[in-house]
Amino acid sequence: MDAIMMLGWLLEHDVNALIRVDAERGGIRPWTFHASGGPQDDRWTVRADAYSAEECLQQVRKALRAHGLDLPEQGS
Repeated sequence: MDAIMMLGWLLEHDVNALIRVDAERGGIRPWTFHASGGPQDDRWTVRADAYSAEECLQQVRKALRAHGLDLPEQGS
């Protein structure tokens, strides 16, 4: 699942999310993905920083799974 599809899927599941690339980091883990969700009394956040977009999405997929969000695989 690419980043745009992932963001759309998360939106459908009431999760706030963003992906960012920060050139000012000088190549040091410039990709960041941040997501938050859950009920008001049990909010959670997920953040992943990585060297590539692919690595960032892989990290966040694992972290989201820990919060019960099992994103579909590519093409699903």
